[in-house]
Amino acid sequence: MAGIKCGVEECHYWDNMACTADSIEVRSSGDRKVSTSDGTACHTFRPKNK
Repeated sequence: MAGIKCGVEECHYWDNMACTADSIEVRSSGDRKVSTSDGTACHTFRPKNK
């Protein structure tokens, strides 16, 4: 997948500000009435192995 920026260094799919996942899933993170990006959450997140 090209062109997905990510600032979550702790994610397994993070590589220098880019998401390397084959696909991503984004959902609302509240009452499902989202009006800004603050109301969303990446469900593709997976912690890095240490």
